[in-house]
Order: sequence, then structure tokens, then C-alpha cells
Amino acid sequence: MAANVSPQPLAVGEQNPNSNEVTPNINNFVTYAASLNQKQSATSLTKTSLKPFEIVHGVPTIQFSMDEREEFAKEEGLHQAVMIKLSSDAPNLQILRSILPKIFGIKGNCLFGSLAPRQILIRCDQHEDYVACLARAVNYFQHNGREHQYRVFPWSVGYNPNQETSKVAIWISLPNLSPELFARKPLLSIAAAIGKPIAIDKATQVRSRPSTARVKVIIDLLDKLPEKIRLQYLDVKTGKIVEDYQEIIYDNLPSYCGHCKHQGHEENQCRRLKGKAVQATRVCDENEHQIVEKLQGDARDFLNA
Repeated sequence: MAANVSPQPLAVGEQNPNSNEVTPNINNFVTYAASLNQKQSATSLTKTSLKPFEIVHGVPTIQFSMDEREEFAKEEGLHQAVMIKLSSDAPNLQILRSILPKIFGIKGNCLFGSLAPRQILIRCDQHEDYVACLARAVNYFQHNGREHQYRVFPWSVGYNPNQETSKVAIWISLPNLSPELFARKPLLSIAAAIGKPIAIDKATQVRSRPSTARVKVIIDLLDKLPEKIRLQYLDVKTGKIVEDYQEIIYDNLPSYCGHCKHQGHEENQCRRLKGKAVQATRVCDENEHQIVEKLQGDARDFLNA
């Protein structure tokens, strides 16, 4: 699939206006690249600086910092990766590779792979494709006359296939933000205090809605999300600082259950937790009944003695 030329965007997530310009797909030149890589592979392995290991309680142990893992993620093309969680009756991976790019409107090259049963890892080489995938959140697609549900999550270091991530991409609104702060640097700086900014909505980019700025950010639902941000304006000449508070509105913020590790509900609504509570109540009732029967038996034995 040919990738469109993607020059430096005017704003995060802005689509490339030069849609007629096309860059040749690197896969067309794979023969030369492959032959070059084969010659250099042995040399690269010998020059790679390896992490030292030590034996701890009889087990070889290697330590990686989170910064290192983030660098490894970039090296592996995972800095713009998303997870697709599918319903149990979803088509196989080969079919999904032809369906999903059309559903998401992917313009560049994306690598699809199965990370776990019903979980597809997608690595995007263009930022706008990454944003487009995350915009889907929860949706459906048709195949062979059947409807299949899918859910989209941002991939992050430490992703556990057995749990739903607490990370989510949502829009935040900044009502009554001073118009000069719609500029790229201050706007993304404000958004970065909430989460990782990945896109600015079109109305904010073209300045057609000066009453509110909107930015899409990746946040962690387990974090305490602020309702406002303190902005300080410094007069360098006088040293005077004026403070203002900026309200933050979270659009469609999902709940997260810390018990079953799923998005969409809180712990007090968790069916698994309620099921355990019912089971525990039954066990307590059975134990209490057994204790009462034992005490009654002991009393009869005492009276008959």
C-alpha cells in the first residue's frame, strides 16, 4: 500500500493537504534492502552493546529501566501502536488485514499481527493513521452478513493481554481559554499536564470556535484527573505574576474497574465482584448452620449425660 507524503503538519493530527503526492512503497525495493541487511546482520549483532545480567537466587536476572523500554518501543515501531480487541466470532487475521485498513481509512503502511487470541497489534507509520484508529474506540464492522464488535486501545509499555489497559484516548475541552493560548506550543503544553496529546480538533486548528479549544490526549484512568489547571502569567519587567485557573472538561470519560481490569464499569458495578460476594455469603451461611447444628448436638449430649 503506497504511503502519502506527510510533511510537518500545522498541528498535531492534521491531515496532509498534498494528497496527490505519493512516495514509493519501500516494499518495492525490498530486494536491495534485504541483501544489505543480510550482509550487515552479523556485524550489527557483534557491535550491539548487551545488557549485563547477574544471578539472583539462582535465576539469571537482567534489569531494564522504563526509559530504556520506551526507547525499545520506538525502535520497534510501537510508539504509534494500537490494540484491537475483537469479539469471539471475528474473522481470521488474514481477512482482518484486508478489512481493518478500509474501516480505519489508513493512508500509510500499518503492520498487523496477533498478540493474543482476539487481540490484534497494529503499528502505524503515520501519525494521522494512529489518531484515526484511536478515534474508533468501540465500533462494529460487517463481514459475510454478520456484525462483529471491536474495541480500540492505545498500546503502551507494560501492556498485559490478560487485562484491559487503563489507558484511553479521549477529547478534553478547555472552555474560555484565552485566544493567544490556542497557539501550538501553549495549547499542547496545557494538554500535556493532563496526558499525552495526540491531536487537535479541526475547529481549534482553523480558529473557527474561539470559545473552546479541544485536544485529544491519552490518559490513565487510574490517575487522579485534575478538574482545572493553574496558569501563571509573568510580567518580566515588573516580576508581577497573575494567576488564572483553566477548567478542563473530559468528553465521554469511561469508567475502569480495578477488580476485573476492564473498562466500562466501576467496582461497585462489577459482576465478578458481586458474584464473589454472593458466594462468600453462601459459605458464611453454611458455616453458621454447621456451627448451630454442632452446638445443638453438644447440648443434647450434655442433657443426656
